[in-house]
Amino acid sequence: MATTRNASQGILADDKTTERESIVKMLEKAYWMEIETVMSYISNSINPDGVRAQEIIESLNQDIQEELGHAQQFAARIKELYGVVPGSMGFTAQQTYLQPPEPQPPRTGIAEAWPQYLCGFAVGQLL
Repeated sequence: MATTRNASQGILADDKTTERESIVKMLEKAYWMEIETVMSYISNSINPDGVRAQEIIESLNQDIQEELGHAQQFAARIKELYGVVPGSMGFTAQQTYLQPPEPQPPRTGIAEAWPQYLCGFAVGQLL
């Protein structure tokens, strides 16, 4: 038979405040890591070009939903432990990875674009 626990037992007990606050801090860090990953995935899901772009976009869109789910789970646990889920003012970016690519040159017509794709050769040299 399952035992019922109340707030006076386990991690919710008054004498466990320090441990609980430590756990909440770790959960907050994990929460922000998930949110930051979502931001990076969103930017990377909008920017791809090329042959596999659609495949990458679809994969990242699935990952975004998964990471949001993780963030929501961390947020719920923070609340369960008497913490307050932080708002955007508590966010400081940490990830130097997963950043979108550098700005791409503007798309141009094929005649204007060819020189940059010909490895530095002038069009006249190839004719």
